[in-house]
Amino acid sequence: MSVSQWVYIYYLWRPNLKDEADNHLIELAVAGNAQIIATNNVKDFQNTELLFPNLSILKPEQMIRS
Repeated sequence: MSVSQWVYIYYLWRPNLKDEADNHLIELAVAGNAQIIATNNVKDFQNTELLFPNLSILKPEQMIRS
């Protein structure tokens, strides 16, 4: 938390994920210029209508290994 930064969302980037409740994670990542989203729920982030080539969806163990 000590290195966190509050990010305001001005635009809604709707990638239309399989699970609607996950769309906000993409929006926050894009607004905050994130490069990676770490989640164990990788399968729900596949097959989106809107692609973000600079954003990787990885499992936590993949991040640790890299």
